[in-house]
Amino acid sequence: MIRIFKCATLEISLGRGVLSIELSSDGSYTLFNTNYQETYHSLRDGAIKETLFKHIFPAFEYANFTEKIRVLDICFGLGYNSFFTLRHFIFRKYSQTLEIYSPEKDALLLKDLLHFSYPKEIHTLDGIGLVEILKAINEKRRYQKDRWSLECFIGDARQYLKNFEDQFFDIVYQDAFSFSKNPELWSEEFFTLLYAKLNEYGVVTTYSQSSTVRDNAKKAGFYIYELDQEHMRNSRIFSKKEINCKNLKKK
Repeated sequence: MIRIFKCATLEISLGRGVLSIELSSDGSYTLFNTNYQETYHSLRDGAIKETLFKHIFPAFEYANFTEKIRVLDICFGLGYNSFFTLRHFIFRKYSQTLEIYSPEKDALLLKDLLHFSYPKEIHTLDGIGLVEILKAINEKRRYQKDRWSLECFIGDARQYLKNFEDQFFDIVYQDAFSFSKNPELWSEEFFTLLYAKLNEYGVVTTYSQSSTVRDNAKKAGFYIYELDQEHMRNSRIFSKKEINCKNLKKK
């Protein structure tokens, strides 16, 4: 069961002035980035709950997989999406292999994460300590086991995407800072690139309710669906194919 706490900022130093630790409504921690003037997760919805209910659960429900599940996590941030995806994959015992690819601009952030207070649910993943995975990402930008791998690219997400062949990804977590703070990752141009890299039966998940974001995604060719959430604010799903589901409203 997830305990609910009142949001509060904690005075914990991460070694530089652009980040501060904040407690979200479900008891999990996130960070506030003073450069972007935003937290990495919704304090109101909760960092864990937002990760699971706006990204992982709907993505794995509505995407179709073959022998590989390829996930693009935009952007890595604190790694909640990537790490909880690994947890979900292991817990549900999927027969496929899992590949996670994630761009991140801030190399210093990855070092800070070695000292971040992560939820106990992801302290160990597939028998591997999370700190060991984080150290490998810092040193080699990659961690790999027999049935799954995680790659973190330091640099511009737009350039990173160009390294992949078309229709490569099954799932995309579109989870960058908001359109007002990070417009280049919500533009029609970016969504057009994303559309090309998404598998025909893949899905994009996003927290964004922006009408401009919706319109840009539509112009790129996506179908737009709103996912009704009982316990938090709604989220959206983009797809290349129409999806018939009572929980999704076409926008």
